[in-house]
Amino acid sequence: MNSSDEPEPARSLGFPARRTTAEPSLASAPQLIRRQRRISADWREVEAFLNVIPAALARSPYSVCLLSDRAIRRYNEQFRKKDEATDVLSFPMGRGANGESEYLGDILISVEMAQRNASRFGVRLEDEIKALILHGLLHLQGQDHESDSGQMARSERRWGARLGLPQTLLGKKRQAQHSAPVSLRSRSQRPSRHGQLR
Repeated sequence: MNSSDEPEPARSLGFPARRTTAEPSLASAPQLIRRQRRISADWREVEAFLNVIPAALARSPYSVCLLSDRAIRRYNEQFRKKDEATDVLSFPMGRGANGESEYLGDILISVEMAQRNASRFGVRLEDEIKALILHGLLHLQGQDHESDSGQMARSERRWGARLGLPQTLLGKKRQAQHSAPVSLRSRSQRPSRHGQLR
């Protein structure tokens, strides 16, 4: 394994962060950490997206770590006991005494899985990654599509439209594919008992 494939989430998992551009203050800006180098995309566009996310959605700094399938599979196995790659995992930091967190948490994204999703949904890779970031952020805010009677799906559609994400990323086919355990947030593309994507 080369060092660029090694998983390295930022603060909530105890690893140092590696940023892609000039070092913004952790107190003010989200971090984009690129740990996979095989798949190229317009990373400046993704980073610009991080910087336009409204404070109402992300009141505290957070990191987005872009990984390979192999690396995210290890995290999925370690924290969810699922020995398979997934597209996104969220690690919320929790809340302090005042109800706010100084650091929101970490979002891990498999770029390989995102590329497959983008191809399947007929969208650009950058837009799929943005949709995964939004999904992860909603989990960091405490939303959970497995137990909220559709509230998270509605939030995802509303915020996605507000942030200019393609409507194809916000439609019914996206709502049906999410799954997440209570202790760790994830969105995955595995068939349910009924053979449908959840």
